[in-house]
Amino acid sequence: MPAIDVAFERIDEVARLATLLADQVLNAQLLRRPVPDDHIRSLCEAGLLLKEYGVELPSLLEQILLVAEAEESRSPAGSESGPATADNDTGQPSQPFRQASG
Repeated sequence: MPAIDVAFERIDEVARLATLLADQVLNAQLLRRPVPDDHIRSLCEAGLLLKEYGVELPSLLEQILLVAEAEESRSPAGSESGPATADNDTGQPSQPFRQASG
């Protein structure tokens, strides 16, 4: 099997797994459950990898990345926390991935 075919099979698997994880993240949000930072980081990394290979992002992954980008643009300038990092003061993921309180 040519190396290119193997690479694209792996990229397809990345897209499939990212879709499954994105579904879990969105379900957790709907149920107001916490979302681990590692899940958000993994989704951001998968999105970057898929873009690098010119693969269209799965819709659930694209939705999460858009929210993460919006949150990043709302963070104070010079802040070191990006879409895939925890808030410095709480150790919890940035909104909207933080568990709703109350």
